[in-house]
Amino acid sequence: MLEFKGPSLPKTDKKNKQIIEPVVIAENLIIQSVRDYNFENKIIASDTVLLQQLRQLTLSFKNIWKIENLQGLEKLEKLQLDNNIIQKIENIGHLVHLQWLDLSFNAIAEIQGLDTLILHYSITQITTLKGLDNCRKLNVFSIGNNKIPSFEIITTYFSKEKGIRFKNLQVLNVAGNPFTKEKESEYKNHIINQLPNLRYIDYQFIDENQRNQIRESDEKFRSDQVSQDEYLKHLEGIEEDEKKRAEEMRKMKSANMDLVEDLIDELIKDEELEKVKILKGVEEEIVKFQEKIKETVENLQKLVIAKNGQKLVAIDKFEQAVRQREAQSERETIETLRKFEHTKKLAFRAKDDYEHFKKNNNDRDSADAQRRFEAAKRSWRDGLEKLREQTFLLKDNLLYIEHQIMVDIESSIQNFDSNQLSTVAKEIQELVSGDHGFRKIGEAVKEFGTKLLDIAKTEFDRYVAAQSNPNGNQDVSEWDDENGLFENKETLLASVGNIKENLSTKAVNKESSITIKVDKDIKALTTSYRERQYERNRKNVVQIHKQIEEYRKLIDEKLEASDEESDG
Repeated sequence: MLEFKGPSLPKTDKKNKQIIEPVVIAENLIIQSVRDYNFENKIIASDTVLLQQLRQLTLSFKNIWKIENLQGLEKLEKLQLDNNIIQKIENIGHLVHLQWLDLSFNAIAEIQGLDTLILHYSITQITTLKGLDNCRKLNVFSIGNNKIPSFEIITTYFSKEKGIRFKNLQVLNVAGNPFTKEKESEYKNHIINQLPNLRYIDYQFIDENQRNQIRESDEKFRSDQVSQDEYLKHLEGIEEDEKKRAEEMRKMKSANMDLVEDLIDELIKDEELEKVKILKGVEEEIVKFQEKIKETVENLQKLVIAKNGQKLVAIDKFEQAVRQREAQSERETIETLRKFEHTKKLAFRAKDDYEHFKKNNNDRDSADAQRRFEAAKRSWRDGLEKLREQTFLLKDNLLYIEHQIMVDIESSIQNFDSNQLSTVAKEIQELVSGDHGFRKIGEAVKEFGTKLLDIAKTEFDRYVAAQSNPNGNQDVSEWDDENGLFENKETLLASVGNIKENLSTKAVNKESSITIKVDKDIKALTTSYRERQYERNRKNVVQIHKQIEEYRKLIDEKLEASDEESDG
């Protein structure tokens, strides 16, 4: 859900007359917020917070001024950042699983940075609508209590003319904006009529009968006689067509075959070629050349896209294997922590048992009782000291688990790069450069250049013959020689030769750009894998160190309490 409500900026603590300092989102703030949330909602959870597994995060009323440092939280489904002093929506594009974002009661005046999101959301301070065009999954949109001046801004932005862009929008809240203050039914009627897919307006249900009554009540609405079911069916057809086109384009770009999409136009866009179009037969040869290039390009695209599909399958299998290895590592970490938590629980319980034993022993003042008390005390103190020693082993075990996954995944990346990615990349480059690709295009360019040269020779000879025999059948005006092509035969032939060289150079450059891009894509892919693992490792190592320190601090507090008791 996305909500945008009126501002409430926590700048000053009015009670204590103190300026409240802006807060930055940091790992310790996230961890503490998770623990506070679990405590407030009586959720029983381990002291250890695994950030990479976090599904929900509440950071309300924290005086946060900027959205940042959310890397590694890709599994987040709900993020609450309401009642802060945030001014800009940013740094959340990687949270692809996010379904609920609350940015209400901040200082946000413009919707942006939501291109890959969202199902539901809420903001503040908005005067117009923009930045939502790519939010195809937008389901609930609450923009109540803002500063939107007219309902036309709403109806124009979300209108049915936008096609499937806002197909999933079913709940719209606009209550509290200036245009809702007067003539409530008027703005609702316009919005209900213009958005056939809408089911709730200001959280009130809309049925089809209500929509029909609105259309019957006013002449200006009667031209929009389309039922919700009809509209949604129409959108489904459009959506299916768009999906097919989008999938084709996705495959094209993934295989870098979008780079040859305009190759024909790029080749024939040549000043010298434009000049020789006056030569008889050149236009026909250009058409034939274009047809050959088009056929070659289409065939090349099919072959490369198919080969690239093999690469995508390999990538999917590799990434799945990495996720499985990460899951295995997480299970090992959780099991290691669980065993230690169990040992810690027993050690801490021993002190409680000692206190209970001491309190309920009626013979506590006898020498024998004192000896038993001291023995029991030494027993649980020894247990705590032993537990503290075990934190060193726990740290080593956790770091070993983390080290081992880094070694395994790095080895997998190297094998994947050398044995699969590089092989497929080479095969793609061979297709691009070979007989089905630019080698064939180069032959077509050569043939085209030869044809142009033959035409130039023939036309120049005809032009000279017509000039030498003005009373003959040839009319010199047939050659509209504004560019002086027929002043000199060598100049004309050189100009035609330049056309061939220009086209060849363009083809070679295009071939080179594609093969280089194929290499760059492979390197970028393996680099991204490594960077992701380094970032995951960095966060996990930091978290391990913090967790061990927390354990030791807790144990030391128990031991210090025992020492104070002894001194007493």
